[in-house]
Amino acid sequence: MQRIPYVARFGDLHNHCGISYGHGSLDDAMQNAALRLDFASITGHAAWPDMPRDNPDVAHIVDFHEKGFARLAEGWQAYQRRIAEFEAEHALVLFPGYEIHSSAHGDYTIVGYRHELPLVFGDTPMELRRRLHEEVPSVEGGGGNGGGGGLPGVLAFPHHIGYRVGARGGNWDSFVADLSPVVEITSMHGLAEQDRSDRPFLHSMGPLQYRGTMVAGLEAGHRFGVLGNTDHHSAHPGSYGHGLTGVWSADRSRRALWEALFARRTWANTGDAVTLWHAVDSTPMGGVIDTADTHDHRIFVDAGSAIDYVELVDGVGRRMVWWGPGAGLHHEAVTDANGDAATDVVTVHVELGWGERGKRFDWHGEIRVSGAELVDVLPRFRGQEVVSPLDASDNQVPIQNAGWERSADGVAFHCTTWGNMTNTTPSTQGLGLRLAPGTGDIGNATVTVDLSGRRAEYRVGDLLAGARSDNLGAIDSPAFRVSADPAETYRWRIDWTDDRRGHLSPARWYWVRVRLRNGHWAISSPVWVGAQ
Repeated sequence: MQRIPYVARFGDLHNHCGISYGHGSLDDAMQNAALRLDFASITGHAAWPDMPRDNPDVAHIVDFHEKGFARLAEGWQAYQRRIAEFEAEHALVLFPGYEIHSSAHGDYTIVGYRHELPLVFGDTPMELRRRLHEEVPSVEGGGGNGGGGGLPGVLAFPHHIGYRVGARGGNWDSFVADLSPVVEITSMHGLAEQDRSDRPFLHSMGPLQYRGTMVAGLEAGHRFGVLGNTDHHSAHPGSYGHGLTGVWSADRSRRALWEALFARRTWANTGDAVTLWHAVDSTPMGGVIDTADTHDHRIFVDAGSAIDYVELVDGVGRRMVWWGPGAGLHHEAVTDANGDAATDVVTVHVELGWGERGKRFDWHGEIRVSGAELVDVLPRFRGQEVVSPLDASDNQVPIQNAGWERSADGVAFHCTTWGNMTNTTPSTQGLGLRLAPGTGDIGNATVTVDLSGRRAEYRVGDLLAGARSDNLGAIDSPAFRVSADPAETYRWRIDWTDDRRGHLSPARWYWVRVRLRNGHWAISSPVWVGAQ
């Protein structure tokens, strides 16, 4: 079996705080990013060339945008210095970034390789590309899918692409491939892989439609990798449930991450940090292969949470083949993607929150494991749900300041929850603990939770049989839930051959989508077939 020569890393390249319009400080954002991420870009709102300044109905929107743009410009040099300082002190790669709105062409996030990035604008993506490539030095010695010389020192990607053209949605007619090797398909706005989605666009900007979606861009002949970012506006990059980017990079370095973005070795997550590998004829996601009679697919998924199903997509969003539990899977739960030992056999999930709607509660907790080995901790913290600057001012919004510290047999943490605002909008917090067997049966291992004064102990075997829950007090008080998934439900390997000889036409591209039982998704970048 061919080994994967990369490691999976997770980041958020599009999110906001108070450096322009948004809530919370830059330091809040960087501290929250370090809770979960390997890399991040904290984004400033910078410009809107075709902003509707003459329309009195949106004067209040124009006003807070112009104030935010001015705030970013004034503090841009200090922002660049501070992210460089923070990165030097923490295990977190920070790329500088800013955003340009466009009614006609859609909104773009600009991300630079170096900490020094000038604020460069353009009325169209082509003009933006010309100016950026003139003013930002390249990265020597790079090489994306085509190999060869250096890579650009900057990239720009469209986001919330599912809105209509003319209302800041994606516009594939003006898309520029070498400016945008990757495209954001999911964020707090929703999932725009296709126009039939269980994660619809619900923001005031409008509904999801087909023309700007990922599949529409592929049908238009474009090649791009996919990203999932939060677009969070309250200083919490990586906020759970908003979006997350996965990258296959040679290592965790800035250079390796940058090369992976241009090689399109990326996948988009809506919530959980799903490790997703897809290679066709040994070419990984983002690559291009020759047309052949048969194509061999290798898929590996390690989701940390139970998988509902895996789909291989061929064509414009059409499912080609589907795998559910037990359907053509290799349940090698004790191996990783390369067949090496993967010691964890159970993941325990602890979720916190509920209680009275909108009421804040500060949690201080500890989770201890006995009779099993703690292999890894999966933080799943959310930031406060405030998007518009008109919703609240900074001194009214408690910025999420979660934290956690691992020990040999457990994890201590603190976080804040607000009672769920609706019955379909979670504002819970959580942690996952991956466990390996100790000296005995892991079913007899115990997990002890001490949550803000409430202590409970659970056998892992009982948690595998079904979730447990409790309240801290009477009805409508904050509550918690503890559950467990065995590795065979969240770690799958699939090897499958597509025999094209019975098809009327060759494949154009393939990609993989994964749905988890908790409702979250992971979507891979495509592999293209032939020189189209």
